[in-house]
Amino acid sequence: MKMGRNPEVKGLIAGLVILAVGALMIVLPPLLDMDMMQVGFAFQFGGIFVAIMGIITAAIFGYRVNRLKSMFRGSRVLAHWCYDSVQVRDRADKDLQGAKEKNRILLAIVAFFVVACTLLMVVIGFFEGEGDNMPVFVGLMAAVLVIIAAFAMGMPYVQWRRALSSSGEAIIADNGLYINGALHTWNAPLAILDDVALVEDGTQARLVFSLRSLARTSATAYEAYSVQVPVPPGETATARRVEQHFQTSAQ
Repeated sequence: MKMGRNPEVKGLIAGLVILAVGALMIVLPPLLDMDMMQVGFAFQFGGIFVAIMGIITAAIFGYRVNRLKSMFRGSRVLAHWCYDSVQVRDRADKDLQGAKEKNRILLAIVAFFVVACTLLMVVIGFFEGEGDNMPVFVGLMAAVLVIIAAFAMGMPYVQWRRALSSSGEAIIADNGLYINGALHTWNAPLAILDDVALVEDGTQARLVFSLRSLARTSATAYEAYSVQVPVPPGETATARRVEQHFQTSAQ
């Protein structure tokens, strides 16, 4: 199997950038001679939170980078199919709408907490006589929010363009699915594969992967979603073997 460009690297880079911003917030208070007991420690606490977000993001995408790399190499691959441009465009458009809606909700929640924490820290800072340092704090928090917003609203379009410019292929492995530039994995507790079913209803046959992933607004709730993988002509027998493989594995 030909090794393609690994699209998950961009997520890894984004996580490292967020980590760098958090680290900067941690080291700035002593450099700016902030009163550590009044504002400095709160500023650093915010930096620790941002840094943890960066570490988690980098760790998740680092795992995904390695998973997709192994799939490109053919490790544990069950099927490898290619599609025409019309099928690629249709799948890309549907994925774009779903990703935009999810990211808008996530961004609204994150923005609320960032703005609320920023306002609280500014009020405390002025009451404690640290008003001169507040513009720097507000600027950093605004930069964090801009980075998060750019990632949340920009990534769906990046993924859409990536799908359109991809080779239009599906790689099905027993530990992951890569279709039109998008990677889906199912390692608990982050994501769970519930079922794989071959649907033959008079239209083009397709494998439907039913998955659950951790909700973006909760650490315990799961969101169900499905991914449809069209079966190319002449590949129905392979699709049945894929379906049987996952049904047997679930028993």
